[in-house]
Order: sequence, then C-alpha cells, then structure tokens
Amino acid sequence: MKYRIFFILLAIFILVTGSLNWLLNPAPPLYPSIGGGGYDLSKPVYTLLLLAFTGLWTVTMLIFGSINKRPALSRQYFILAAIGAFSAIASFIAYQSNLN
Repeated sequence: MKYRIFFILLAIFILVTGSLNWLLNPAPPLYPSIGGGGYDLSKPVYTLLLLAFTGLWTVTMLIFGSINKRPALSRQYFILAAIGAFSAIASFIAYQSNLN
C-alpha cells in the first residue's frame, strides 16, 4: 500500500481530535443539576489539550517531512502538517471563549 502510513497517521489524528472535540461538546444532561458546585475547568483544559496536540502534530509532521529523503512520503507529511495547522486555527477560532 502506497499510502499506508498516511492513512494510519490521519486516523490517529482524527481519533484524538475527534475525542477531544467530543469532550468539549458533551450532550446536554437529561435532568437539571441540583448542586451548587465549584468552577468547572474541563473546557479550558480540553481546549488547551486540543491546541497543544494540533500544534505539536503540525511541528512534528513538518520535521518528518523535512528530514525524509523520499519526495512522495515527504509530501504526505507536509499534507498532514497542513491538516494539523488548519485544525489548530479552526479550533482556536471555535474555542477561544474557553480560554478566558
């Protein structure tokens, strides 16, 4: 398979970012809360995790693309880096209110 590594890495990226997005957008509770509770830090923490993952993903794929000797595989790494950069920017725009 020519694109085996590409699709494996893309699947890993989708699973991690998908799960973090799912944690950031939980289903509404079926019953109203009766507690007074403290401050919930889950949204800022998961937002920072998502931004850190996409940022590290982008930098890592850029490094792998730069040091790789095969042009086809290097191009795949650069495509994965572009996907990571686009996801980081979109995540920051979508979840910047969670960072306040």
